[in-house]
Amino acid sequence: MLEFMPTVLPFLASFVLTVGLALTALGRQTAVARTFSWLMTGLSVWTLCYVLELSSVTLEGKYLWVVAKYLGAAPTPVLWFVFCLQATGREGWLRRPLLLWPLTLWPLLTLGMVATNGAHHLMWTNIRVVLGQPELQADHGLYFWAYAAGIYVLILTSTVLFTLFYRTTQPLFRRQGLLLMLGGVLPLAGRMSEDLFGLDLLPRLDEVIFFFLFSGVLFSLALFRYNGLRLVPVAHHLVIHHIQAGIVVLDPAGRIVDLNPFAQQLFGLPQAEVVGARPADVLKGLTWNAAGEVFGDELTLTRGGTTLHFSVQRSSIGGVPGRDRGQAVVLFDVTERREAERQLERLAQVDALTGVFNRRHFLERAEQEVAQARRERLPLSVLMLDIDRFKGINDAHGHAAGDAVLREVAQTCQAGLRQTDLFARYGGEEFVALLPGADVTEAAAVAEHLRRAVEALQMEFAGQTIPVTLSIGVAGFEAVAHRTLDTCMQSADGALYASKTGGRNRSTVAA
Repeated sequence: MLEFMPTVLPFLASFVLTVGLALTALGRQTAVARTFSWLMTGLSVWTLCYVLELSSVTLEGKYLWVVAKYLGAAPTPVLWFVFCLQATGREGWLRRPLLLWPLTLWPLLTLGMVATNGAHHLMWTNIRVVLGQPELQADHGLYFWAYAAGIYVLILTSTVLFTLFYRTTQPLFRRQGLLLMLGGVLPLAGRMSEDLFGLDLLPRLDEVIFFFLFSGVLFSLALFRYNGLRLVPVAHHLVIHHIQAGIVVLDPAGRIVDLNPFAQQLFGLPQAEVVGARPADVLKGLTWNAAGEVFGDELTLTRGGTTLHFSVQRSSIGGVPGRDRGQAVVLFDVTERREAERQLERLAQVDALTGVFNRRHFLERAEQEVAQARRERLPLSVLMLDIDRFKGINDAHGHAAGDAVLREVAQTCQAGLRQTDLFARYGGEEFVALLPGADVTEAAAVAEHLRRAVEALQMEFAGQTIPVTLSIGVAGFEAVAHRTLDTCMQSADGALYASKTGGRNRSTVAA
């Protein structure tokens, strides 16, 4: 049997408000909004059952609604804590088994203890109705105090986290942080005012429901009034602080007004020395691609002997249409990608076995050298080199020995040339060299130097000595007017053939 009592009116108003907050948050497509909606739903169930408890006039009726009340009261503290973790950017804690399992099992255990209290009386003992007291009266059992202690731990931890959030949040989110901190502190302060100081704000009634309600209102202001669930995540400041990218905010005049810790490390200066300065004043050893801009599409920063590469993305800061509010510049570290690209580029240019240029890259570079020699009327020569009797080395000593010979010959010839010369493996046991600025006489001297250097090698493989010699053909680009690289290389190849047929281990200049 139910009987209307004036004392239920504030709680009915509270119930309507919590239902409204739950429905409002339900339409927001974020995890923190969904948790807030469930939190308000739990508080609504708690409040409604409490209203029905106050309105019941029999012991059995009040006890029924006290038990039903825990359908909301048991999960609400846990939902409160989960909301706190999500709102302050610490949702990663929920993946820790030592925290996840207690938070999951505790409400279930509480509901089980409430439903079976008649068998063990660990939740309540000596349940009774007292004249003049709207609530059901009971002495508390052992588990009730454990349950109350758990609520204190969750609310106290949430209070600390909300306070830390307020103290560390960026100015843009300071109002959100303040409302979250106040909402987090309110239930703890209200509960402690009664338990520690005997200050009963609502005599003979459960004021904890109102404390949670007021906190919910503050939370909703933080999230809805400032678009925390629709436009900007509440934990935005944590992302900014921990993201592995530099974030720099510039005002319309191009001065730095804010930056995250990663950017501070790049600048090598504390934030106080950077804010208000222009990027060009604080970035030392910096190169950029866009003329007149410190931040182009890419940026290279050299500091302490280390070179770092960054991809730069810029976006205007939204505000009143037609009014420039500055830019947000994000620097993504692409050093590893750049190094990988260099490695791929090198692999495309270099012969994998010998470590010298491959045929394709040689021809590309050689055409450039020939064009320059033709423009500036400079001499240029080509050497074609071939290892003598290489097939016999493979047959007698194996292909591993042949590979070792190729590597040694390549490195010996590379060492005997200038840095401006091009040297490449042309195919099989054949190599080619391009000597910019060298006439045919100088090229012939270089060929002889290389031939003698290879002949002097003391190649040993698997305990066996392997004699190695070279046959070389030399051709000068200036010998015939309007000569192409292809015809010059054909002439050098013909001279190489003459060295082969003439007895090998010699160099021959093309006629």
